[in-house]
Amino acid sequence: MAGKATSASGEFLAGCRGEAPLLLGVIPFGMIYGIAALAAGVPAWVAQLASAMVFAGAAQLVIVQMLAAGAGALPIALTSGLLNLRHVLYSASMAEYVRHLPRRWRLLLAYLLTDEAYAVAVLRYQRHAADTAQRDDGADLRHWYFFGAGFTLWAGWQLSTAAGLLFGATIPAEWELDFAVPLTFIALLTLLLRERAGRAAALVAGLGALAFAGLPYKLGLVAAILLGLLAGVWTVRRLERVKQESAA
Repeated sequence: MAGKATSASGEFLAGCRGEAPLLLGVIPFGMIYGIAALAAGVPAWVAQLASAMVFAGAAQLVIVQMLAAGAGALPIALTSGLLNLRHVLYSASMAEYVRHLPRRWRLLLAYLLTDEAYAVAVLRYQRHAADTAQRDDGADLRHWYFFGAGFTLWAGWQLSTAAGLLFGATIPAEWELDFAVPLTFIALLTLLLRERAGRAAALVAGLGALAFAGLPYKLGLVAAILLGLLAGVWTVRRLERVKQESAA
């Protein structure tokens, strides 16, 4: 049965609202990055430009921490590359939902695809069939929800980076803003655990982290992330096959 017709602006604003609660962890996270960048000797304009162009919170923080420790370009590139490998699996998970879009849309959404935007957008796609997000002419508008979620995260990250760069020196040390990093990922976990695929990913990643804890350079965490994402993607596709077989 067809759902209620909606609009692009309605989907966009719904995506903004869906992403907004995650900003409670993202804003202090961005401030930490801004403060750490200055402490590592990175010029403020370069740090802000990195937030706009790279737009990868955890990787940006690792990069400035490694710069502060005097690491070379190659170790920094390898570490940040490994850390961002999870985005390949995010892309694979979202591909089936956006492959019908024009290239300009796919490029924009790929740029906005972060942990937080993925967690919100993929639930929108999984929980709501296309006919619940259609215009009167039948066009699927769920990519506007994805855009709203990604844009909200992007804007929050830029503003929080700027706040860290501008006011970081005046923030009392006893505030201990480092809590924001685990808080952000705990919030993502609570969202994704509502779905079977999220629970599978969390279980496999947790077991992987324990199994590979002895690997050097914290590569065990990278392996656990990849295994968890693969488990999540496999579960989603398995559930879809079961649904198709039952409907046949």
